[in-house]
Amino acid sequence: MIHSSLARRRTRTHWSLAVLASLLALSAQAGDRYWPPIVDPPTGQHTPGRFVWGDLVTSDVAAAADFYGKVFGWTFETYGGDDDRDTYTLALADGLPIGGMVFDQRAMKGKTPSARWVGLISVADVNAAAAAVTAAGGKVVYAPVMLGERGETAVFKDPEGVLFGVVHSKNGDPLDYAGDLNEWYWVDLWTADVDRAAAFYRAAIGYETSPIADDGPRGGLRLLSGGFARAGIMRKNSEKSSPTWLPYIRVADAKASAAAAMAAGGKVLLDPVAMNIAIVAILADPTGAPVGIVQLPSSEARP
Repeated sequence: MIHSSLARRRTRTHWSLAVLASLLALSAQAGDRYWPPIVDPPTGQHTPGRFVWGDLVTSDVAAAADFYGKVFGWTFETYGGDDDRDTYTLALADGLPIGGMVFDQRAMKGKTPSARWVGLISVADVNAAAAAVTAAGGKVVYAPVMLGERGETAVFKDPEGVLFGVVHSKNGDPLDYAGDLNEWYWVDLWTADVDRAAAFYRAAIGYETSPIADDGPRGGLRLLSGGFARAGIMRKNSEKSSPTWLPYIRVADAKASAAAAMAAGGKVLLDPVAMNIAIVAILADPTGAPVGIVQLPSSEARP
């Protein structure tokens, strides 16, 4: 089931999934890169457990931006100099910032492009989260660091090696609402062991869990915080596939979006399929980053 927070008001805060993205490109020079705020104007409020931001780490920002622009109508603003290693590209849907893109040559593995969206979860204390991750069997990839206007951030691996991040936003978190068309709507962790993953994220982030009922092949759990479902944990479809966090973008027509993705140089990894109340598909952008799409029934659509 695709579910999110219940407040559906449109807002001009800097909201994104996190659904997302990664800080793999962090280095000793990370402070020189422009990191935009999570919200503008500031809210001064935080929502621990919610995915609030995401970055695409890729070896080809231009190709990725071209794809997301053609398929979802996103527009982009790039900050920094002429060197791609120092720039930050902000992605916007209908003028609303929903994520960012950074260059990292390590996203190219041999001749096969490979990139990843890794989301940032809001936490009250980034250092405490790092300690909890380690105690629960995860690893700290990048220790807590203050990133410009974004706030204090860290990046981890869970026990299966899946990347995710946390952030304590400098200006607060955006208000809860379900994503509009072409915005992030949901995020799932695809794992070989649902129970093990749930135990880790309960310990590391403080989530509560609830079963996903009547969902056929999508056996798994929801992760909840503050009374709302924030993400899902699903069993992988194949032993050969890698565990990953998969973010979903809301679309009006999943079949048309899948066709647009193919025309824009991407791939369709899972053809549109009815899954509970929604129609979902899984795409890969031209740089290799997987991304889901979700079409809601007309009763769920905004007028």
